[in-house]
Order: sequence, then C-alpha cells, then structure tokens
Amino acid sequence: MNSAHKFAVDKMLGRLAKWLRLLGYDTFYKNKIKPVTLLSIAQSENRIIVTKNRYFLKHPFPVPILFLNTDTLEKQLLEIDDKYPLQKNKAFSRCPLCNNATTPVEKENIKKLVPEYVFRTHECFHQCIHCGKIYWRGTHPQRALAFLEKIGLKM
Repeated sequence: MNSAHKFAVDKMLGRLAKWLRLLGYDTFYKNKIKPVTLLSIAQSENRIIVTKNRYFLKHPFPVPILFLNTDTLEKQLLEIDDKYPLQKNKAFSRCPLCNNATTPVEKENIKKLVPEYVFRTHECFHQCIHCGKIYWRGTHPQRALAFLEKIGLKM
C-alpha cells in the first residue's frame, strides 16, 4: 500500500479517520452517512472502505472492504497496517479536520492567526488549503508520534 491509496471510513470510526488523515492518507469520513452512500463514494473515488458495519459482510461489493474486528484505536491502526502497510512519510501533510492537503505558509503571513507565544517560538507553519487552519510542530505531533511508536508503527 502507498499513500496514493484512499480510504472511506464509516460513521462508527471517526477517531480512526482522523488518525489516518494525520498519517497523510486521503480519508473520506462523515458522521451521518448511510452504508449505501459510503459504498457509492468509495466506488466512484476508488477508495478502500474501512468499517465495523456488518452490512458490508452480507454481500460481495465492487470495492475493497476492510472489516475491523477490534474496538481500540491502537488495534484498528495495527489491523489496517497488517492488511495495507501504512507509509508514514507523508504524516502531518493533511488536515485532520477536513481532509485537504496542507501547504507551507510564510511565518509573517500568519502572525495574527496564531497565539503570540507560538509565533515567537516556532518557525515552520502549514495551513490547510481548504479550511485555513494553521498547524505547527508543537507537542501534539510529538505525542502522536510517540503513540504510534508505542503501538509498533515506527515513523
């Protein structure tokens, strides 16, 4: 598997969808969506469905489907990694909120958009091309990397 693969995650797995996005994967997710609509989106956008919904076990479908048997985020990520080895080289390149790419932004252009302390103590910033959210390498990415290493996903 490479980062060109895309996921469609069902409404039961919102936290997992956010983590796949943090790893840099294009991950479709809506918290209110019918299985048939998710299937249609996955088929039209060439996505792998990741689900806990038994609806997807009832019939063969024209898209790859990964039915997760586990409940914890840690085990779900490992289950995906086992079937579709996750590439970590694009981590933090996608907005975890809206799923769009982030792009480097000049520090001076975001001075009024981030807390003063963050502006003073960081040099590198990225901005979502869609929703405009600003990201920087603070403690959140460090904690995310530590979590991934702890569960066995080396970055």
